[in-house]
Amino acid sequence: MSEAHLDWLTRWTNLALATAACSAVVGILVRGNVGATLDAIALVLLGTLPALRVMVLAARWGHDGDRRYAIAAVGLLLMMTFGVVVVATWR
Repeated sequence: MSEAHLDWLTRWTNLALATAACSAVVGILVRGNVGATLDAIALVLLGTLPALRVMVLAARWGHDGDRRYAIAAVGLLLMMTFGVVVVATWR
């Protein structure tokens, strides 16, 4: 993987973690629908971090012609997406 991919992933990870932390803290302090929405935003952001890494790997494996791993990565992404949606909407 090139340095440009790693720089982009590092920047996204730092931004998503900082945003998720702020959203979670404010979501705890603020009650009601706004707090629940901020908590859901934090969960979705934390769920996107590993999903983003798997997407990058799936694209890389697909580009390299290793379809077995690319298909497995896509299956994992579908399961992760389902889990994040369930957790984010759970009441």
